[in-house]
Amino acid sequence: MIRIAALLSILLTTSANSECWIVTNLHGYGAMNGDRYEFTKDSTEDYVFHVTINGDKSSVYESVSGVYPEMKYTALSSNTMVGEYQSGGGITVETWSITTDKKALYSKVMNIPGMQQLTSTKSFVGDVVGTCNQ
Repeated sequence: MIRIAALLSILLTTSANSECWIVTNLHGYGAMNGDRYEFTKDSTEDYVFHVTINGDKSSVYESVSGVYPEMKYTALSSNTMVGEYQSGGGITVETWSITTDKKALYSKVMNIPGMQQLTSTKSFVGDVVGTCNQ
């Protein structure tokens, strides 16, 4: 019984705490309809992201431009979240996952029938350079 209580305490504490990481140097590959879905090197090395994973209050803030995406994020665990944004019949889906070795795994899929040339997929790995002041 004590083990069950301890486990529940750990699980509830983990899910109640929000985490925020500073992520930069995202690089990887992307494929766009406009390029016939040929994978090419891609990056967002000049951007700095604040990735907050906190239940349905999860968010991404790009600190260089000061932009919060119009995306709705939901935490799947204490270190992974998914976001979605729909408009005009199109959808964008993002995933963010923070690893224990200070890496950020990021993916993005855009399926936009009205602007098919923007339909794309990306997969990046970045560096976790710190935590945010909350």
